[in-house]
Amino acid sequence: MARKRSNTPSAPFQKSMAEASAIMMGAPFVIGMRLTQMALAGSNPSAKDQRENHKMVAEKIAASQQSALAFNQAMIKASMELPLAMMRGTPMTAAMDTIATAALRPYSSKVTSNRKRLSK
Repeated sequence: MARKRSNTPSAPFQKSMAEASAIMMGAPFVIGMRLTQMALAGSNPSAKDQRENHKMVAEKIAASQQSALAFNQAMIKASMELPLAMMRGTPMTAAMDTIATAALRPYSSKVTSNRKRLSK
């Protein structure tokens, strides 16, 4: 009997795809809210608007640093496991998902928290 082919992603990549989906779903809302706030503030933003603009820049820098650190840690761990996996003949898909998830998680958590905060 032929096995039915599934269109759903394979299990090892579901974590990284969930992180990417959180970014894809939340980022347009956050960008739209912030652009609207900037447009309404005009050329004379209030102290609250200035704090939000500063926070926007600062959190992107922090998220990129966290992402780079998590990515490098996951890469080092995967590179240590690679020789043994090659000898066993096991696929490295789980390690690739872990690396991608580590790199995406700081961004997705910021996007999710900003979406919740800005929707109030």
